Amino acid sequence: MLTTVIWSGVVAFICYKLVDLTIGLRVSAEDEREGLDTTAHGERAYNL
Repeated sequence: MLTTVIWSGVVAFICYKLVDLTIGLRVSAEDEREGLDTTAHGERAYNL
């Protein structure tokens, strides 16, 4: 069982790093400030 836990942790870490290096894990600060509804989908979530 310990082997399975260690194996899963190593594979998850490798996948995490691959995603971080290829497409990134976060959006830019500007996109976050403007709102992801607008920047990612081109629409507003609320009518303000």
